[in-house]
Amino acid sequence: MKRIHFILIFLCPFLLFSQSKKGFKIPDSLKNKSTQYIYNAYRDAYQIDNEQAEFYANVILSKGKKDNNKDLLYDGYYKIARIKNLKGENGHPYADSLIALVKNKTYKNFPSNAYIIKGILYNNEGKYKDALDQYSIALKYSPKDDQEFFYRIKLLIGILKTATEEYKEALPLFKEYYEYQKAKIGTRHEDKGAYIGSIFSLANIFAKCEQYGKSNELIALGIKECKKYKIYSQYNYLIMLKGINNYYLKNLPLSLRYLQSAERLLRKNKDYSNLSILYYFIGKVKHESHLEDEAIRYLIQSDSISYAIQDYSPVSRDGYEIIIDYYKKKGDIKNQLKYINQLIYADSAIAKTQKNLSKEIFKKYDTALLIKEKEGLIKTLNNRNSIYIWFILFLIICSGLFINIIIENRKKIKKYEKHAKELLEKMDNRKIIITENEPFNAPKQDEVENKNHISSHPKFQNIIQKIEIFEKNHSFLRKNITLDSLSKEFDTNRDYLSRLINELKGKNFTQYLNELRINYIVSELKTNEKMRKYTIAAISEEIGFNNSETFTNAFKKITGTLPSYYIKLLNEEN
Repeated sequence: MKRIHFILIFLCPFLLFSQSKKGFKIPDSLKNKSTQYIYNAYRDAYQIDNEQAEFYANVILSKGKKDNNKDLLYDGYYKIARIKNLKGENGHPYADSLIALVKNKTYKNFPSNAYIIKGILYNNEGKYKDALDQYSIALKYSPKDDQEFFYRIKLLIGILKTATEEYKEALPLFKEYYEYQKAKIGTRHEDKGAYIGSIFSLANIFAKCEQYGKSNELIALGIKECKKYKIYSQYNYLIMLKGINNYYLKNLPLSLRYLQSAERLLRKNKDYSNLSILYYFIGKVKHESHLEDEAIRYLIQSDSISYAIQDYSPVSRDGYEIIIDYYKKKGDIKNQLKYINQLIYADSAIAKTQKNLSKEIFKKYDTALLIKEKEGLIKTLNNRNSIYIWFILFLIICSGLFINIIIENRKKIKKYEKHAKELLEKMDNRKIIITENEPFNAPKQDEVENKNHISSHPKFQNIIQKIEIFEKNHSFLRKNITLDSLSKEFDTNRDYLSRLINELKGKNFTQYLNELRINYIVSELKTNEKMRKYTIAAISEEIGFNNSETFTNAFKKITGTLPSYYIKLLNEEN
């Protein structure tokens, strides 16, 4: 999946401005062009032709130096740092110059962005704690009522939670960011590039959550919006993600088509991190299409890039296992050993990065975000002079939640009590509560004619008799009964036994065994007062379940109530 690519001593002004590209000069053809023209050219090239985008960012920076325009200096440093990050090059000098420019000043109302780009650089290097520290500083400098920054911070937290594989927690953060950007479209605050980026981010996290259908719907929307607004910075990543999704959906030809389509721009933009992952997935598609030689070629390319840029992804680890197995089959010991060493090296690099992925690092940052939210609420309440209303509202919400919990618990209790009473009535009226111990009637004529039904075959009558004895003798109460163990006991094939139970009982083996046991204990508890004094764990042990949780779940699924409520009702009745 796409990885998100979005010393500090201020000695004197010339040091601050010394980070522009050495010897860079604005071409004569651009000297008389407007600043807006340069900005538009940068926007059109960004993430499509990053070399060209960096060129225009240097033009902006040079204009800022020449005219002593701090707005242009700010944007120049910021844009070059972003491009360097995308190209896997060192963007820190530009981020440091940007921080020096805005340090201790509320310059341009965006000092926080300087720390964000520094954090993004650290994030892309796998230095997650350092990234978190920069985001925390950015949060401190952010304007109190800046909604744009507030949602951007949520996006960055979502990215960090994705890095720690907390996908379900990251999903609502990406949803909120998408809804925020979507709501701005058509207003004077719209940011079409950020809106399309939010579509990709949400599609990506849905894919991480294995919701590939929803991910593909968003990809289709993203591609449509790219074409509508003529903004193609995310287009290639949407195409790549579509290829990866189709791999997991096992649409291999379609997956290959999308992945190969994304390759050209990744190479052009020197996006080697994503190119390594793309080659891994092409290799996997080839491998599962039984094109082994081609698969190995792509998997080796993936490894070569990862080694060159020292960036390994856990997702591509099994690619090494495929390469090792390939050379093992060929008897090529030299290459087999080579890629065993490569796998060990990759594991070491991944482990080193993963050490920074402790979930504890979010405590500090999540707390900072909560403080930010609290400050916003307090400001709103102060503006309305409603501290008292806030207190009342808090009490109402807490009371409502408490009452709701009580109501829901009472509903559950009533539901369980109702099902327990119905269960007792069925037992009193000698009604069968589950389809257990059904007679083994001869199959109907149309079943006999069906060759797929094995229960009508004479050679299986002996097994049917053994099943009847198994039920009659309550042998199902033994522990650790499995389809394999019972088929050996009946001296038959496990598949035949499974099919017989399915045809005659209409259920699989696990359902059949559970229902036998639950039906037995429902009846036994009705008549055996001593057993009603057992603990749930003891009862589950008595009838062959491995633990009380499995027994309780099976009892609830079959009867609609809990064993504790059923026993309670039996005791009250007596």
